[in-house]
Amino acid sequence: MIAGLRFLAAQLALAILGAGAAFHPSVRSMSLASRIAVSVCAGAVALTLEAILFSLAGIPCTVPRLSVPLVALSALCAARWRGLPFPPHEPLRVRRSVALWSCLAGGLALIFLVLSLSSSSATSTDFFLFWGVKAVRFAGDRGISPDFLRAPFASHTMPDYPPLLPVVQGWGCLVEGMMPWRVAPILSAMWLILCLPVVMERCRRVVRDDEAASVTGFWTVALSISLVYSYSGGNAEAPLLFFETMALVWLMTERGPSEPRFVPIVALCGAALTKVEGSVAVALIAAGTLMQSDRRGFARSAARALLLAAMPAASVGAWFLYQASRKLPVGYWSHSAQPALHPDNLGGTFTAMLQFLNAGSLWLPWILSLLLLVLFPGSCRRVLPALFLIGGLLAVLLFVFLHQAAVPRLLIEWILPRVSQPALSAAILAAALALPAVSSRDRPQ
Repeated sequence: MIAGLRFLAAQLALAILGAGAAFHPSVRSMSLASRIAVSVCAGAVALTLEAILFSLAGIPCTVPRLSVPLVALSALCAARWRGLPFPPHEPLRVRRSVALWSCLAGGLALIFLVLSLSSSSATSTDFFLFWGVKAVRFAGDRGISPDFLRAPFASHTMPDYPPLLPVVQGWGCLVEGMMPWRVAPILSAMWLILCLPVVMERCRRVVRDDEAASVTGFWTVALSISLVYSYSGGNAEAPLLFFETMALVWLMTERGPSEPRFVPIVALCGAALTKVEGSVAVALIAAGTLMQSDRRGFARSAARALLLAAMPAASVGAWFLYQASRKLPVGYWSHSAQPALHPDNLGGTFTAMLQFLNAGSLWLPWILSLLLLVLFPGSCRRVLPALFLIGGLLAVLLFVFLHQAAVPRLLIEWILPRVSQPALSAAILAAALALPAVSSRDRPQ
């Protein structure tokens, strides 16, 4: 248990490594919980990029060597941003009954999630097959290990995958000196919990505080059940959900074209460095953001959308550069043994995908969210980034599954519930933020 607590402390220390982000003008007016979440987001991304650069330069990764430059960078950012003006904090006004039921539902869902993770009933086998293994090897080798990644016996560890989660978990192993295999999967709940204050505070920029609290509670219940149902403990799904949700809710609650996009850019860098699907999400979210713009400001909007994709692309480029420098296969390669497309399987594959999109809650979050979006199509401009992510991600998955010679029911059952979670999150947030009846904070509570 003591080892697990030190491992947890190491994960929470990411907030110290990225503490400078909490002083950005777009973050300063938020609550302490939200500022900690943004700091963890920035700390995870900065730690991963630093580990890649250290491994490129042949510098052994140790706790002091990794932490001192990032703490110094955070101090410089804090000093630079501390004197800049920031918008005032708006007091929270939620009716007691709404707050009670939202906290009760969300709290019970989080307890269910933590108990499921602690009992190993929601732990991913991939954590034991390669996510945790790569973290232990990276920590033992004091950096990203090219010998391990190119070894034939390690081919099942997905050596081409981006390294954020093994680096973050390996950071915990460096601090603790070992991997607490029973405790580490429980920390998947940390990513969901960190996202809650950001979802709440960004939603209340568009809808009333009561609706923001209700949406946050519903989102917590739906995603907690989904994480358990999809066996996402210890793998990269929870951090990917964290990064993509933070970017989406930030972009969909902007109040003007001049609002800085520091946080969504950092979050999208985190998504791209977490999983291959993260790069797909970056392209879809950037495209949806671009389509929000009108013709008069299209050039500026295009530049801002390009910046959303450029920084994550540069982050992935650093990973590809490391692969090239160590004579590893560069880029992401298909793990499917079936290169041919089989469109005749479209009907069966689509039906199987619908079956396994139930998210552990009988499709209820999907049905409610999509029903609201269908009923109020005129208000969907604000949530185009989420709509692009939902449609694009599911279309990409359908395309991947159609490369199997037969309808891959087992493959869909294993992959779809996990990979579709950012789309489920996007659907819930889009439905809440698109409602015209609650699109103004000027109405009385």
